[in-house]
Amino acid sequence: MTEYEKVTKSVKPDIIEGLEERLPQIFEDGKVNFEKLKELLTDEIIEKEDDRFYFNWAGKSKLFRLIQEPGYGTLKPDKEKSVDFDRTENIVIVGENLETLKLLLKPYFGKIKMIYIDPPYNTGKDFIYRDNFKQPLRDYLEKTGQIDSEGKKLTTNTETSGRYHSDWLNFMYPRLERAWHLLKDGGVIFVSIDDNEVHHLRMIMDEIFGEENFVANIVSNLNPRGRQSMEHIAVTHEYLIGFAKNIKSLRFKKQSLTDKQLKEYKETEKDGRKYRLIGLRKRGAGARREDVPSLFYPIFYNPKTDDISLEKLNENYIEILPKLEDGSFGRWRWSKSKINSNKHLLIVRKVKRKIGIEEYEVFEKDYLETDTGVKGTKYKSIWINKNFNYEKGTELIRELFGKKVYDFPKPLEYIKEIIKLSTDRNSLILDFFAGSGTTGHAVWELNKEDGGRRKFILVQLDEEVQDEEVKKEFPTVADICIERLRRVSEKYKNEKQQKLIENNQDFGFKVFRLDRSNFNLKDEFEISGDEDIEELKKRYLDWLGLWVNEPLVGEWRSIDIVYEIMLKEGFDLNSKIEETKIEDNNFYHVLDEKQELEFYLSLDEKITEETIEEIRTPGYRDKTFVFLDKALTDNDKINLSSFVNLKVI
Repeated sequence: MTEYEKVTKSVKPDIIEGLEERLPQIFEDGKVNFEKLKELLTDEIIEKEDDRFYFNWAGKSKLFRLIQEPGYGTLKPDKEKSVDFDRTENIVIVGENLETLKLLLKPYFGKIKMIYIDPPYNTGKDFIYRDNFKQPLRDYLEKTGQIDSEGKKLTTNTETSGRYHSDWLNFMYPRLERAWHLLKDGGVIFVSIDDNEVHHLRMIMDEIFGEENFVANIVSNLNPRGRQSMEHIAVTHEYLIGFAKNIKSLRFKKQSLTDKQLKEYKETEKDGRKYRLIGLRKRGAGARREDVPSLFYPIFYNPKTDDISLEKLNENYIEILPKLEDGSFGRWRWSKSKINSNKHLLIVRKVKRKIGIEEYEVFEKDYLETDTGVKGTKYKSIWINKNFNYEKGTELIRELFGKKVYDFPKPLEYIKEIIKLSTDRNSLILDFFAGSGTTGHAVWELNKEDGGRRKFILVQLDEEVQDEEVKKEFPTVADICIERLRRVSEKYKNEKQQKLIENNQDFGFKVFRLDRSNFNLKDEFEISGDEDIEELKKRYLDWLGLWVNEPLVGEWRSIDIVYEIMLKEGFDLNSKIEETKIEDNNFYHVLDEKQELEFYLSLDEKITEETIEEIRTPGYRDKTFVFLDKALTDNDKINLSSFVNLKVI
């Protein structure tokens, strides 16, 4: 029997991925034995459905089928709209985000450090998709084939819709669920939201990410003047909900010290290091001797030698006890063992107490610079900063475009702060509600400041711009996003003294567009329920037109086939692509260095015997080769499949 595979033509999400490693006993022949799973959980399942807390809404039961629907589309490169396509590793994707997330799942599974999204707030005026649960094929055609019978991609979710909150939840849930899979173990997602849905958002994120992985609900003062349209209270704030993939692996940066805090570090060591003095005596609550008796003990100090000891070694040593301002006894912050191991951090100074007496007191040297860099403080849950103002975002857009082209863009400094908090210098950042592209701009700006190599993936629907004047120049929101990034890139490159440009910093981006697959998918769709399967297939075949009997459909381009195979096989979109020849035939050689994956693709109509013999030499052994099925004879397939990993289209 010939051993070769058909190229995967759709992306099928796998919700049990990783389960076999954790619970091997419930698997038989690669399938879950649900009876064994029930037995394993017998002690855990002690309540009926109605006896426990759960969150339900209209349409939720159908969501999981939607989540498990394969991704049928592809991403086609648009070099004309890109900047530095062949060099850059930043990505902008134009298209519907749920289908896009499914396509990104295999190549970027567990690789995203931080996700930030600013989704529709469900104010009654927002446009959202009503994903079609019953007819996934038709729904896909409407979104990527541009054949919506109503001529619109989006519908307004008004309060009179009957399922106002449910529609929004049905829209958000599958996208957040797919996002969970993309985050790495130490990754985090931040979602901007306001009062309309903050409570519901928190509940579905508790369900998807786990309550134990909740990070914070940050209150951000983004509109200091307040929304005057509100009837009673002019709301000035929004929320930023944060959840970790695994809270135990999450590591946040510290917030930079303010100028006032920096002034506290006024002491200087001989080697130039700055430090401040913190009293070793406990201050505030629990500071009395009787609160923790074990931390009341004498420390001895020799003024002649500056030595500190827990024993009185000779008559030159003076006893120092922790005393409160009123002269009563207090306690130390450190135990005796900690003092013995950290005496080099202690210093004794004379202080004058309120009662007029001068006494020796013990201080800790708190250095400004540590092994991990300059000190900072933990971020607080309320963010008030004059630069975190929507007006700043609007001003920046007006500065870049010469006019207002986008309503309420997120302030650049605000998104920068989120990225600074949650990423390192080489992180990959995803925003699948990219809007005007503030996240991409913020990544570049932060890289410019600290020399980082952060990369971004932005996804933005080609949503029609509502302003008629703006629409003349920028028909869609995605057009505004791309143009903003292009102008920012050009601005950075024109800055004469930009040292990071000289260090080959990446201010480019690859543009891809979500589109229908290049493959004939007529046998790929799985339609269940009471759908008219024949009618759906007929609709699809009509859509394909003249190419229904060919493996590739439409006026395909070779490079589009390359990228579609890369996606379906799990290759990074920044993999190296080279055109080459092997004997008589043309090939694309694709190399994903990070994952150590590679394949050769030939779309030639016929593969010659000379080419096959060359491939069967040691240099190509066990490598992956992809051909058109019709380009090989059965004998060719037998010869190749015994030597290489053979796949056909």
